[in-house]
Amino acid sequence: MALKKQILIVSQVIPQWYVDVLTDALGEEVHIDIITGSNVIGNIIKSPGHDADSLKSRLVCWYRHFRFVNQWMKNNKNRHYDLVFAVSNPPINSYLGLKLKKMFQAPFIYMNWDIYPQVIESTIKNPAVKLICRLWHKWNNVNYPRMNQMLTIGEQMAVSINNSLREKIEITCIPIAADIRILQPMEKHKNPFCQKYGLCDKFIVLYSGKMGMGHNIEVILEAAKALQSMREICFVFIGNGPKYSIVNQFIRENQTENIKLFPLQPDNIFPYSMACGDIGIVTQEAKLAHLFMPSKVYSMMACGEAIVGICTKRDDLYSLLEKHPIGIAVTDESSDTLAGEILRLYMDRVTLDQYKECAQITANEKFSSMTVTKQYKELFKRYML
Repeated sequence: MALKKQILIVSQVIPQWYVDVLTDALGEEVHIDIITGSNVIGNIIKSPGHDADSLKSRLVCWYRHFRFVNQWMKNNKNRHYDLVFAVSNPPINSYLGLKLKKMFQAPFIYMNWDIYPQVIESTIKNPAVKLICRLWHKWNNVNYPRMNQMLTIGEQMAVSINNSLREKIEITCIPIAADIRILQPMEKHKNPFCQKYGLCDKFIVLYSGKMGMGHNIEVILEAAKALQSMREICFVFIGNGPKYSIVNQFIRENQTENIKLFPLQPDNIFPYSMACGDIGIVTQEAKLAHLFMPSKVYSMMACGEAIVGICTKRDDLYSLLEKHPIGIAVTDESSDTLAGEILRLYMDRVTLDQYKECAQITANEKFSSMTVTKQYKELFKRYML
């Protein structure tokens, strides 16, 4: 009887749906170990957890993860793995993955969800950071070609990665999956989240997920302020991150009754909170938009929400909205434009319903876990012979 292939996955933070996709794609004839700080089901090697509350907390938890993996490597030199798969949570995993590749003499696949150092260059401006990023780019130029395969989640993100390299590398794009098993449209009067917070009779503009520095939360708040006379329209913010306090402060200072703020919801409530919106709003800072593809958009689509994307004409969110009639792209970062588009959809329910129906169909056909799993299966076949 042939021995099972041994796979090592390294990702300080990893959602259960992604564990399930990778596990299903690799199949039952493999043994998978996962180094992660997330509370997920699997053969877990528990590393320090991820803390996204601030830049300082991120750097601290990245360092702890780095130390943990290095110590684990020292203690497990006699192990064998046939494939190393790492995710850019944190980006130091690109370096750790190459060390693991050398240690186990195994192929290394790197999923580049967060493009560094470009993210840092676009957000922090000082000479020391500029020097660090220049060195980081040099490291990428030398070491990215040493990986057996780089992945990312959008075509524009792949372009952004290659634009920083002297020699272009092959990058495969595999999108984020929407868990259509648990994320589905739901009528508000049947939705426990809406019932609990008195939202059943509201037209809901939903922002759900990380409220990070790369997300233009402020333009949504100003749009909400402009529409506060429309009492049926309610802006619901759910999540965590550095800008959570900005939303809270805005509500207090402006006494806006049409904005509701909730913390990140537990797993058993998440399907209901995500399904509460009529419009799902996805926003990025213009200077960072080409470096991200917000995963929340697929979840909102699965829930049958019309998508309003605050984006640029050179990012993957804009491309998605151009390819599929699922909503509207706002490219001028104007709160007046955003408020106008939201009001238009509120008044034009025929167009709204068309967007909502197409969003769910597109999620089911293009971005379901089943569809994405097939793409990973084809990828892994190349390295699992």
